[in-house]
Amino acid sequence: MACEALISDWNGTLIQYRTEMPALERVGVDAFRSSIPFHALRARRILKARGQLRAIRRQGRSETDFDFIKEMFGVFNRMVVSGLPASVVQTSFDRYARSAETQSRLDLRLLRLIMESREAGKTTGILSAGYRYGIERVLTVAGYHQQFDFCEADEFRCEDGKVIEFGLNIYRNKPKLLQRLLSEWHLDAARVAYIGDSEDDEGCFEIVGYPVVAFFAPDEFKSSCSRKCRAFVPDSESSLRDYLMRA
Repeated sequence: MACEALISDWNGTLIQYRTEMPALERVGVDAFRSSIPFHALRARRILKARGQLRAIRRQGRSETDFDFIKEMFGVFNRMVVSGLPASVVQTSFDRYARSAETQSRLDLRLLRLIMESREAGKTTGILSAGYRYGIERVLTVAGYHQQFDFCEADEFRCEDGKVIEFGLNIYRNKPKLLQRLLSEWHLDAARVAYIGDSEDDEGCFEIVGYPVVAFFAPDEFKSSCSRKCRAFVPDSESSLRDYLMRA
């Protein structure tokens, strides 16, 4: 049965960063700089938040652990971005996207294959707990934004030009959201390939006909998903291209 769509995770899959922390650290730095000298209270609050975030990270928990992520975001939302002008966040994401370091972390092997799939008439999309604005800016700078039919990702919520919070609505909800996307795009799950790198993607692997583990995924995860989810584990761009062509 021919594969008709290719849906991919973002962090740890299309980009090497396994979480959004590099982007959010950039936001934190720019938030602090924008607070000097006229918003001294906010600047002090951000410095205090930095200490709290460092203390949480020193606990040694997995960076993909949901409770760890919720705790980090609680501090980040409450003490760094709440009330921040949305333009500061957008400018920060723009700088992050243009950074040579960020661009060097993209997996061009996957992006080339996704481009080939779309040119062949397949539906292509992203399902990610990352932030849509940043994802789309990074892809635009790289020249691949137009290769995706959709990007289902988290948002930073604003009101009257001020940030309220960075949402955390995709993580742990991917299988349900994938089912919704399949319905909206009139896709047969048995004819869809999904590419991911973490435990949060396993539920999606169980839904689609062609589960694929990302190149950047940890070796232990590759072995586990190959065994549990019959996921394909490519060892090269050409092996994944062959797999998708046969799908």
